[in-house]
Amino acid sequence: MTPDGVPIVDGVKELKGFYLAVGLCGQGFMLGPGIALNLVNIILKGTPVLPLQVFKGFSFYRDFGGAQEVLR
Repeated sequence: MTPDGVPIVDGVKELKGFYLAVGLCGQGFMLGPGIALNLVNIILKGTPVLPLQVFKGFSFYRDFGGAQEVLR
């Protein structure tokens, strides 16, 4: 679970070839196919299927500041 409740689907800049698809919480079965499709496209083509503006919301490097306040 991430602080904002949104999964992380991203490559790790510090580790070339290392990708994350984590934080799915209880929705892994539902989100898994879409996340897999986007991750495969990132790995093979360098870009996700979703528009980049939307996909930025899944970034490992996004700002989690204040997100915990929303979940309380």
